[in-house]
Amino acid sequence: MSSPFFDDMFSLPQPQPSDNDVVDGLPVVRLSEDAEVLSGLFTMLYPIPSKLPNAYDKALTLLATSQKYDMVGLQSRIRGEIQTRTFPTLTGPETFRSYAIASSGQLPSEAEKLARLTLEFPMTFEYLCDELPSFKGWALRDLVGFRKRCRDNIVSCFESFLKLDQPPFNIWVPCTGASGTIFCQYCKRTTGSNGYCQYCGNYSYLNTSSPTGSSPSWLTNLFQKHLGDSREAFSKPLFNPQSIRGLYLSALKDHITSMSNCFSCTKVHSLEGETFCTELMDRLTAALSEVRLDLISHR
Repeated sequence: MSSPFFDDMFSLPQPQPSDNDVVDGLPVVRLSEDAEVLSGLFTMLYPIPSKLPNAYDKALTLLATSQKYDMVGLQSRIRGEIQTRTFPTLTGPETFRSYAIASSGQLPSEAEKLARLTLEFPMTFEYLCDELPSFKGWALRDLVGFRKRCRDNIVSCFESFLKLDQPPFNIWVPCTGASGTIFCQYCKRTTGSNGYCQYCGNYSYLNTSSPTGSSPSWLTNLFQKHLGDSREAFSKPLFNPQSIRGLYLSALKDHITSMSNCFSCTKVHSLEGETFCTELMDRLTAALSEVRLDLISHR
């Protein structure tokens, strides 16, 4: 069976069988896995076409079981199929359940990947209620610690954005309305009202009473909301890229619409908003990549 575990199991002395431990004249070896898992596992050992279950958590269970029983060749095959297979998108409960399977089965790379996916969902009773029986106590503790460290890095990332001395994008620049003094964003001098700097010739978007680097109120308010949400760590999702991107682009669009007579705001276009969101996502992703999930100590 390509497993030293099973070689030992069948070669070592067995307890004296009872009447209930013999089927068709053969002794019964009791395992903790149910019939569905063992059937799927052993079927894949036969030289016949076989495939993984369609559900990701069930496929992951086969991988964890093959590792448990030292079925090295089969483990490599299952992992390869999982990596190349397209599974249906996991729901929140399925993500937490799959993390529990991977962590308990000592699959560190799969467990860390799934721990990161859980950041897209709140870690609440609604998502965990039915999945708690799947968790080892230390696996749940590790996930809590992982989310806390991710929260700290996300908060630091948002706070560093708010403290930038030089705004990297024009949507970042302060605005007090069309009547404010216009400063050139390139040479930082007071310039005319036609949009072109009379000193350096560059086009200026800045429209404010002073050339400071503080962000506009609409952006600051949105950041502060995310800071508040991120500090929760458990009651709300920590990091959902599509949701964050959509929220910022929507807020930017609403702001430009409401300030259609503002010289600065009307010069901000959707391309710059996309660039800003990409930069924000890159920084958040980099901050989260510094956080690792370590399961080695629990072997």
